[in-house]
Amino acid sequence: MPAMDDHISVIPSPRFKEILFEFKEGEDTPKSIREKLVAEDTDKEIKLTTEEVEWCHTKIRESNKPERIHKLLSESQIILPKYEPPPRSPELEARVQRLRFEQENREYKNMTRSVDATYQRENLGLGEIGKDIRTVNQHIISGMQYLLSVVGTFFAIFIGVGMATSDYGVRALVATIAAVIVGLAELFFIIREDAKKESKIKKE
Repeated sequence: MPAMDDHISVIPSPRFKEILFEFKEGEDTPKSIREKLVAEDTDKEIKLTTEEVEWCHTKIRESNKPERIHKLLSESQIILPKYEPPPRSPELEARVQRLRFEQENREYKNMTRSVDATYQRENLGLGEIGKDIRTVNQHIISGMQYLLSVVGTFFAIFIGVGMATSDYGVRALVATIAAVIVGLAELFFIIREDAKKESKIKKE
């Protein structure tokens, strides 16, 4: 439980203090009030307890005075209890620190998990792009090899047949037929390799 001063005190207003001096010599006046009113000095600050204020309230009503206690209190200064928070126990402080550390650790893990997921997605995207680039490069290389094979075959046969005949028409015809045959063969192998790769990708 919090530590608290449970005593409420009242510093009476000038009029309230005048009434107290009027009751000072009464037979039923509490000793505590008499001790506080030691001299006819209305400027001296005094403090009344709640019990003393309650006695004044009763005495004012019995004396048929026009003043009312709530009015006198509204003109006075009321000092409320001072709240003093209790010192936090070492066990509670250690528990608070542990809970704070666990919370910060969870937040850090969530943050790093989000960063890792983003990094993995980015790497996955880069991997797909790299895979597409490699596929395009392979197709370009295959096309260049196909073209070189056809052109190379044409010129090789054209020059070779030139050793047997000088007729350019015959040489061109034979070279063209040979180039077409080689081109069809190369195309067959290219299609077969692509079909194998596609089948392998589907199995994965």
